Amino acid sequence: MAKREDGVRDVSAAAVSEIVGALSRGIDIDRAELAQRLGDQPELIDSFFDLSATMIRWKQKDRERSALLESASELIRVRDTKKLLQKLVDRARTLIGCDIAYLSQYYPATDDLRVQASRGAISTTLERLRVPPGIGLAGRVVADRAAHWTSDYDLTTLPHERRVDSAVKAERMESLLGVPMVVDGEVLGALFAANRYTHDFTSDEITLLSALADHASVVLKTARLMADLAEAARTSAEAEESAAAQAATLQRLVEVEEQLTQLVLTGQGVSAVKDTISQMLDAEVLVVDSGRLDSPDFPAEERFFDGIALDRAKVLSALSSSRETGRSAQVDEAGNLLVASVASHRRQHSGLFVRFHGDPADGDANIVAQAAQSLALIRMNEQARADAENRVRGELAVDIIAGTRDLDELEARSRTGDFSLRGPWRLMTIRADADIDDRIGARLARIEPRILLTQRSPGITVLIPSSVLRQRPTLTTLFAQSPTLAGCLAVISDTDCQRTRLRTLEDEMWSCIRILDSLGVEEGIHPIEDFAPYTAMFGTAPDQVAGFMDRMLADLREWDRLHSADLLATVREYFDSGTSIRGTAARMSVHVNTVKQRLERVDRLLGHGWRAPEHAFRLQVALRLDRLRSSI
Repeated sequence: MAKREDGVRDVSAAAVSEIVGALSRGIDIDRAELAQRLGDQPELIDSFFDLSATMIRWKQKDRERSALLESASELIRVRDTKKLLQKLVDRARTLIGCDIAYLSQYYPATDDLRVQASRGAISTTLERLRVPPGIGLAGRVVADRAAHWTSDYDLTTLPHERRVDSAVKAERMESLLGVPMVVDGEVLGALFAANRYTHDFTSDEITLLSALADHASVVLKTARLMADLAEAARTSAEAEESAAAQAATLQRLVEVEEQLTQLVLTGQGVSAVKDTISQMLDAEVLVVDSGRLDSPDFPAEERFFDGIALDRAKVLSALSSSRETGRSAQVDEAGNLLVASVASHRRQHSGLFVRFHGDPADGDANIVAQAAQSLALIRMNEQARADAENRVRGELAVDIIAGTRDLDELEARSRTGDFSLRGPWRLMTIRADADIDDRIGARLARIEPRILLTQRSPGITVLIPSSVLRQRPTLTTLFAQSPTLAGCLAVISDTDCQRTRLRTLEDEMWSCIRILDSLGVEEGIHPIEDFAPYTAMFGTAPDQVAGFMDRMLADLREWDRLHSADLLATVREYFDSGTSIRGTAARMSVHVNTVKQRLERVDRLLGHGWRAPEHAFRLQVALRLDRLRSSI
């Protein structure tokens, strides 16, 4: 108890000790309790009260420092950015003692703030909040890069926006504090503390929230850097993987080129290239020559394309693109089909078709293009050899027909033992357009390599050794059935011919070609023996056949045309029946008098001498030529 002695107030030491002990233990002592224990000691009471308030502030600061240290420690340990930001928001709400705490990230591309984490919200509006640039307290914080606060949000003069105001009303915010999150002069976002009542934020609260905002800035900056590093690592890995894949593809292309080059150098054919490509690509391979490509039935007639809905125009377009670029091309709407144009002699192009079982891999298109180039080289080599052989064939054929050189000399020039030069021979003459002569000769030589042939002005003369025909008795049939001679007019000899008579026989056969041509016969293979009488009569002037027929039969034809009569047929049947009137009537199924009347009309048109032997012979020849022309 306090006592007064000589005007000095005494204070119990025990009371002072209890007060100091309570303060040291963190017990809050108010002024009334101090007055009860110390009595009438106003100065001492003030001192102890100030000391109590100071101790309380120190403990608060200590808790804040511990929280900041713990937050800094978490920055090192925690890798989950979203979880770490939520912890910072939770800690801000706890330390500040506010109703709501939330963090918004700034997006420079759209210049707006978007809420990333919150605590204490009572609606979902805040989680979806996006603050446009320059709106509200948040816009001011980002623009000024400084802390801003208000004790009553509704009374602020800051720019408002409907959606932001709706979120504030949904959370019933009144007082609001926002601090920027800035690293190296770059604004990353803002941290906010809000109460549902009016409140003046202290400098300690502002400082504490700013410290937590700095930690959040480090989190976002670190997350961004880690994301950049991860993206760089991913890009680097992809680039490395791409480089490795490109290197593997390049190595594969080099190996393929070496194999294809080896096939060309060793003289391998088209089939070897097809087999190699088929194995390398695990695909089906087809080579189509220019003649088949030009067919209107292509590609429908090819079983290779079964199961693929192909449009001919798209196939030809892809081949045209390949021809222009030198690369393979993909056919539209047929993703697993690649085509490449194969160049050959005389600007003709074949087509290489590769049908994959799955999607083509990287580099497969280049392999198809390489295969097309190899096929082109092989075709050109084959054509060069064929041209050389055909030149030899032509030279030998000319000399054999001319009979001007010894056979021993010709055999020495033949360069190969495949040709039989001793005879006897069979001849075939073929009339064809000049632009397909070479193709006809090459294809006939492929059917039978031992033949000789030479170009003549109207077409080709072919020498077939009789010994070959004895070995291959169906060779003539093979020639006739081959599409090579489709649309061509040919005459063939069915009897053996010695060398001494080859020139004469060739002339007769070409005369026969011209006779058939004058008769309007344009195609087919015809034995010359069937036309021996006509070649004998018109061999030297085959162009006179049509004139001869016109002179002999024109009057009869004209009468038949004008009067719908049948004089020409009557005269033909008259001669075929042995000049018997009754036989003619029977053959034509008409009355005898009808035949007599018709023959009398013929007498008036041709004269009475037409039945004389010489005139009758010429008239019968004209009639047979006319029948020949209509029947062939």
